[in-house]
Amino acid sequence: MKKFVVAAMLLVGAVGPCFAQAQTEGLTKDTSAPPVKKLYEDDLRLPDDAGKLFLPDDAYLRWPLPPGEEAYADIDGLAMKKQIPEITAISRKSRDDGNQFWGRIAGMPSDRMIQDWVAGQFKAIGLEQVRRQDIDMSPLWYPNSWEASLVVGNAVTPLKTTFPITDTVGTGNKTIEAQAVWLGLGTPADFRDRDVRGKAVVLYSNPTPGGRDHFARWSGSMMRANKAGAAMVLIVMDIPGNITTEPEAGAGTTVPTLTISMKEGTSIREAIEAGKDVTLRLRADIERKSGLKTANVWGVLPGMSDENILIMAHTDAMFDGALDNASGIAMLLGIARHYAALPKEQRRRTITFVTTPDHHHGASGIRWISQNMRDFLDKTALIVNCEHPSQTQTYRLGSGIMTSTEMSARRWFVGGSEALRRVVLSSMKEFGVAVYARPEGRPGGELQHIYTRAPGFHVIDHIFYHSDADTIDLVPAWGIEAVGRAYLKVIDTANKMEISELAGPRTTGESAK
Repeated sequence: MKKFVVAAMLLVGAVGPCFAQAQTEGLTKDTSAPPVKKLYEDDLRLPDDAGKLFLPDDAYLRWPLPPGEEAYADIDGLAMKKQIPEITAISRKSRDDGNQFWGRIAGMPSDRMIQDWVAGQFKAIGLEQVRRQDIDMSPLWYPNSWEASLVVGNAVTPLKTTFPITDTVGTGNKTIEAQAVWLGLGTPADFRDRDVRGKAVVLYSNPTPGGRDHFARWSGSMMRANKAGAAMVLIVMDIPGNITTEPEAGAGTTVPTLTISMKEGTSIREAIEAGKDVTLRLRADIERKSGLKTANVWGVLPGMSDENILIMAHTDAMFDGALDNASGIAMLLGIARHYAALPKEQRRRTITFVTTPDHHHGASGIRWISQNMRDFLDKTALIVNCEHPSQTQTYRLGSGIMTSTEMSARRWFVGGSEALRRVVLSSMKEFGVAVYARPEGRPGGELQHIYTRAPGFHVIDHIFYHSDADTIDLVPAWGIEAVGRAYLKVIDTANKMEISELAGPRTTGESAK
């Protein structure tokens, strides 16, 4: 879970997607109306206004260590955050090596690099039985290269922020060209009496939230355009600025379907509004790579029994992947250091750490564990998923965005007993971790593949990810710290409970009260 976006209330907006559509860049203003005095800088965008939107860590609110919880003082947000650049550097090497589809991509050289890096960290911490476990992958959807252009009369302008949506199709060995038509939100009303066969359909979509989910997907407009016979589909993502996004969920598309930034998407719309002859040109070389391998990386801290605590984080990422999931890896390593510093006699249960690959493709690493480690999972008291713990709370302000000095609320899931649910929520509250009012009905993220096998939990921040805006600048250190300390409190409390107490009847659907 798998994929630069703002919280649901933020990007969709309390007033709905139609209002958000009216706030796009370049909107022609009514010059006859009196000017409106702005209360704020309400047109800030990324990356152009990064200097105004990015904050240093000391600007954020920091939750103080609660009295009596001094045992968790060693969980230091700044120390954990310092490892994120080491992880994102692996992604950037992938980009600098010439990969247009770049990041820590499963089965690619960057995948092996992050696995080796994690193994080195495990050994340095003092974990035992550190090993890489090779795993065969299913064929990997992989866009080798692509290019798109806006053609207005004789002028050809490259569109640099287009990105194929995972599992969409390419153009083969040819370049295709089609007349551009703007279909707005792509509702049935927008398509009514419109013949889009052979056209380049341009849709407008709101992230709701996170890079993976957006209006054009769940409303059906993306597939509606495909089924209506479009030659290609471009989805303008409602994120103020010039951000490249990869929202996944292109399975079932029959024509090339790509995202494009608000800035470049607006240039297409304005050309159409001007009554010009507007066409879009596209070439996309996409294949499925077979015979690839990836690997889980394991490390163990022996305890006083053969029962287990399983702590996991996924390693793969698109783009920098600072939130998704360098922050989760850094937090896992902080937790490992905490427990490695304790005598074995203070660890009731064995603690097993694992990083899993291929999260954004076939989840081969975590699926292997679920399918092949039955005895291990039967003795697992708690599964702890470290995924996306901290990102800046951001708001939609006028036609732009505004960051804040706080971390955004996280979605959450607890699979197990009512007693475990109370432990998780009370720990999050104690350490200042805001969560949604309602839990996930079933977990997203890496936990979704294993949550039925043992009690488990996670919190996941899912705002700016699956985009080239997922950088360290929007990952506050204190958010990693707060979640890390809360996780330790959950683990330590769970270690005082029997597996039967932790499992119990499942409590999915309970609110955060």
